[in-house]
Amino acid sequence: MPKKDDPQIIDTNQNFISESNESKEKVEQEDEKLIPEKSNEKKPKITEEEAKKIIQEREKQVKENNKSNNSDELAEQIPDYIGMILAKIISEEKIDINNFKFDSFEEITWNSSALGCPVNGMFYAQVITDGYKLNVIKNNEKEEYHTDLRTNYINCTEIRKSNINTNYNFVEKYELSNTKKIELRLNKEEKLISTIENEEKINSIINSINKKITISQSDICEANYKLIFEKEDSSTEMLVYCNKNPYYVYVDESITSGNTILSIVEEMLSTIEFPGMPK
Repeated sequence: MPKKDDPQIIDTNQNFISESNESKEKVEQEDEKLIPEKSNEKKPKITEEEAKKIIQEREKQVKENNKSNNSDELAEQIPDYIGMILAKIISEEKIDINNFKFDSFEEITWNSSALGCPVNGMFYAQVITDGYKLNVIKNNEKEEYHTDLRTNYINCTEIRKSNINTNYNFVEKYELSNTKKIELRLNKEEKLISTIENEEKINSIINSINKKITISQSDICEANYKLIFEKEDSSTEMLVYCNKNPYYVYVDESITSGNTILSIVEEMLSTIEFPGMPK
């Protein structure tokens, strides 16, 4: 866990150079491997136009593979950008194209550079990031990739597996110890329901959730409330409680966190008559 005064910020945008240069360099390396070694003879470098052509061929191969496993109509709906991302995944992870099938995609706006799958114990740049969720079948196993729109991607399935059995603490992860005010609002209408500004009461609440807990992944659902922790120079918003899962919490990703956060919501609702807990 990084120290508060020395946070480790993960911004996926800094991990990649431009797609054209990267693609060109990768293709150059692959092209050089195919050329037999000859003494005192320079290996020809591939042109940018040739590199672009090879990338297009890879994208075409991905789509053709998808057509063989899905309907032609679905295959035709795949954006060109997704084809490029899939080709990049196949190339960088050295996947056998015959053991890789694209299943579906969803356009999503992520709340941070974690792209919806933060690694426990890491901090991320809190920037709104547009991208996609890609569902694939790799080596007969379902996997989920998340992307931005700058050709960056993460294997969310692998991250979730690594997060299992790791300690999760809301206070440490989101630096809630310096909270000055807690607000509970209706998620859809942004209507203020309850506010806590008493320092002693806030400290009591923070202490009650300052513990290691076990979390599990949850399907995204429509949250009833928004719980806001106002700090000196920032705030943390949590979408909480949905009809399908009262233990639902969404910040960087959707999780089930037991009664940890629900207890705060219940306490803030207990002093008012409306709206109360949804039925």
